[in-house]
Amino acid sequence: MKRILALALAVLMLVGALSLTACQTTDSEGWEKDADGNIIIKIGGIGPLTGDYASYGVSVKNGATIAVEEINAANPIPGVKFELLFQDSEGDGTKAVSAFGKLVDDGMDISLGGVLSGETKEIVTASVESGMLLLTPTASALNCIGEANAFRVCFNDPQQGEVAAQQIKNYGLATKIALFYDNGSDYSIGNINTFKEKAAELGLEIVTDQTYSETSNTDFSTQITAIKNSGAELVFMPIYYNDAAKFLRQARTAELDVVYFGVDGLDGVIAECGEANKADCEDVILMTPFYADSEQDVIKNFVDTYKTAHNAIPDQFAADGYDAIYVIVEALKQAGYTTGERLEGVTTEGFNAALIGAMTNITVTGATGTMKWTANGETSKNPLVLQIKDGKYVEYKAE
Repeated sequence: MKRILALALAVLMLVGALSLTACQTTDSEGWEKDADGNIIIKIGGIGPLTGDYASYGVSVKNGATIAVEEINAANPIPGVKFELLFQDSEGDGTKAVSAFGKLVDDGMDISLGGVLSGETKEIVTASVESGMLLLTPTASALNCIGEANAFRVCFNDPQQGEVAAQQIKNYGLATKIALFYDNGSDYSIGNINTFKEKAAELGLEIVTDQTYSETSNTDFSTQITAIKNSGAELVFMPIYYNDAAKFLRQARTAELDVVYFGVDGLDGVIAECGEANKADCEDVILMTPFYADSEQDVIKNFVDTYKTAHNAIPDQFAADGYDAIYVIVEALKQAGYTTGERLEGVTTEGFNAALIGAMTNITVTGATGTMKWTANGETSKNPLVLQIKDGKYVEYKAE
């Protein structure tokens, strides 16, 4: 019996040691180090790298990768280097949770959560036990960061819906509004609910409410006919770019002559329409915090680097991924981890608590604007109103 108890105790001690090592923050021996003795902080991201929403995940990963490379070269925290780990969720919440567990096993110290809202909601639940900082670049559903360890770089959906109604009013774009959205999407619903409330307050009339299901989104003829018959002057479409491209193609063919207005999920619709069908996107208006043709240095430098690395213009999702890494660096410095030596001997719990606490005390100017955070994880920054002209985004100018 003594031998059995001794063996059991040894196994428990080994499991505990392995768990602490995976977190990398137990003591001076807990951090993984490179050949030069720099502490390696591992940042884990999860998102669709394959499947229908792969554009979002690839963009976030590419933007975050560029930031990590820049930061490691600039060495803002002497004695610390960063490593990005990224797992493909295929846009599936269950796979995202498994990916989170894999990242923990691989030594993740800070989480970027998920790219999409649904998967992030699942990941946040899984992350509570770890206690680590979770900073999602792009998950925008209101309820997907409802824990004390979770923050986001992007706007939440209700913020966008409310601001969209206000901008439509401010620019005098229309008074009769048609709604078109995915009734199974947290992203769409979050935008629509606050849009309706704000529209009523501003005297905008909702003349038709048209929905579709993601599982049957290939034929929108019924919804388009209803919109044409409603007398709508504008379609508010808080949907993702892939569905938007299908809808625009069919709506243009049906000669639906309205203003098309969306939010940040439309970013990517130009590429989805393609050169052959770029007329489908012409004059579409959207709100986004990122404008690739901006003259601001931080944006120009990011865009130039992205073009060189990927032979493409970065979208808002890439910019959010890029900003997220810089936010993490500022949080580390605010928490007092200004050198690698400051991290020696720090416990997992102490590291996590300091980093989470720092988030509400930093201001970061990035590619998507100047950001601050509240204790509930939300950021504040100003959106841009852009319009697509000849296959490019330009700042919207009222006619």
